[in-house]
Amino acid sequence: MKFSVVVAARNEGPQIGSSLKRLRQISQTSPMEVIVVDGGSDDGTVEAAREWADEVVALGKPNRGAQWHAGAEKATGDLLFFLRADAQPPGNWQQALEHFWLATPTGGLAATAFSVSYGSGLGLNMLSMWSNARVRSGLASSDHGICTTPEIYKAVGGFPEFPVLEDLEFSRRLTARGRIALLPERVRPAARHVHSGGPVSYMLRRLWLETRYKAGAKPEALLADAASL
Repeated sequence: MKFSVVVAARNEGPQIGSSLKRLRQISQTSPMEVIVVDGGSDDGTVEAAREWADEVVALGKPNRGAQWHAGAEKATGDLLFFLRADAQPPGNWQQALEHFWLATPTGGLAATAFSVSYGSGLGLNMLSMWSNARVRSGLASSDHGICTTPEIYKAVGGFPEFPVLEDLEFSRRLTARGRIALLPERVRPAARHVHSGGPVSYMLRRLWLETRYKAGAKPEALLADAASL
């Protein structure tokens, strides 16, 4: 089974090299390609990523949905694994995904998502529990490392070209087809978007943006209020 890891990045120059190096070091059991899609970085992200990625795509401007989709269009693997540039997948991520997808009947299954751990402390633990519970209800954020097949990805229309809340809409598309299974292994985002304002503030901002989107606001109109998400 071949994995296509699609990494969306913007201004990750200081850490993307070490993140991709670690990904290479823990990924040894199955064939893998790493596709980094950059959204207009100006800090050397593209140059740093080229040392460790199989392909780097430069879109020229930030748009996470468009970045995820551009990477998926380039992918040649049996499974598509969408990973934020600041996230550390579990050390056995390949084995966990391969075992689940090969051992689980795929009827009614649309995607998998790893459990997330934002760190220690009461606030971060509560945020992790909240985010994991949302996956069980059919809503997986990009922090979780969403995985699906190319066939399902194409059938649901893939990621929308939204600059924000692209993961909300993608989850809605997936759950219209089947369930998103939450795996027990944990992905650990650096979560600068969480730590910048605190977990409670992040949770409230996220819910407010989602409410506005569901009420009809365009993602482009929400971008200014979502810079830290």
